[in-house]
Amino acid sequence: MAHGFDMGALVKSMIDRALEMELPLVICTDSKSLYECLVKLGTTREKRLIIDVMCLRQAYERREIAEVKWIKGESNPADSITKSKPSNALKRLIDTNTI
Repeated sequence: MAHGFDMGALVKSMIDRALEMELPLVICTDSKSLYECLVKLGTTREKRLIIDVMCLRQAYERREIAEVKWIKGESNPADSITKSKPSNALKRLIDTNTI
């Protein structure tokens, strides 16, 4: 997710400059434990994730991330790209522009 945030921040910066206005950066995850670590200041036991979680939490506290949303797994449009199981979430996102 930290890599996704980095890419999102880059794209947001380019769009902000092009439109000459600030748009909010909203991060969506289908991981309830990650959501709770970021929003509810929870902790993780997985050492490999601690640095990523701390970086994301710091960006959220600095308001670089406007909002963190938890979405159900079947509502995650990224699963259509990253998983072999077909999902209608990406089609729904394209059709309605909502998650």
